[in-house]
Amino acid sequence: MIDSLKRNTRDENDYPIELSVIFIGKELFYSNQTLRSVQSEFGVLAFRYDSLDRLQSQDGRQILTERIIIVDQMLLEDLLARPSDYRRVAGAGCLAFAYRKESSARFLFEHWDRQQHGDIGYLPMNVAPDVWRAILRLLMHEELHLPSFVADCLPQTPDAQPQPSAQASEKLPLYTSLTRREKQVLKLVSQGESNKVIAAQLGITEHTVKLHLHNVSGKIGVSNRTAAAHFYFEVAPHESNRD
Repeated sequence: MIDSLKRNTRDENDYPIELSVIFIGKELFYSNQTLRSVQSEFGVLAFRYDSLDRLQSQDGRQILTERIIIVDQMLLEDLLARPSDYRRVAGAGCLAFAYRKESSARFLFEHWDRQQHGDIGYLPMNVAPDVWRAILRLLMHEELHLPSFVADCLPQTPDAQPQPSAQASEKLPLYTSLTRREKQVLKLVSQGESNKVIAAQLGITEHTVKLHLHNVSGKIGVSNRTAAAHFYFEVAPHESNRD
């Protein structure tokens, strides 16, 4: 079954004209009210499909230039079984995982092959509505949210200093090229904080945060928040051991 809503006039956000948000999962989790809320808040097309197969069977009926694919945690096994298929339907847009249990998000984080299938965002479903909308807004701007608790997935060596991998060693010079403020911004991004929260914590404007993020992205060679967070988790601990 598919639920869809026609698009209203666009809001003040500069989204692509044919941007759509596609929820894959049961109506229990993505009701018509949810779709209407997305439509009224963001002024974009909103759809729901029970499964990836249902989406693929209907895909030819919609010609959309950009899309956000949000996969429910009930489809975690299917997502990991055929990640290329999910990535393919996302096209030039982004792929995100909607979760209600942190354990599901951690499992995906540990088993998702970013090198092969690209980055994936995370959308918590058990948060306040304004927080949920803020994270969805980030997705619409291709800023993939990465919850801070996934840092727990990284291997810990309490009795000995961890040794950087060859890949981390290669990236250390990129991290050291960042200014002190850029490192502070990157650390807060890795904790899943929004630009507004980062600005408040550092006593700077949101515009300045965006400038720092732009500079950080250019220096370390990443294109979104998820990749920046992964970079920090991989490199920063080893850098701090050298201080």
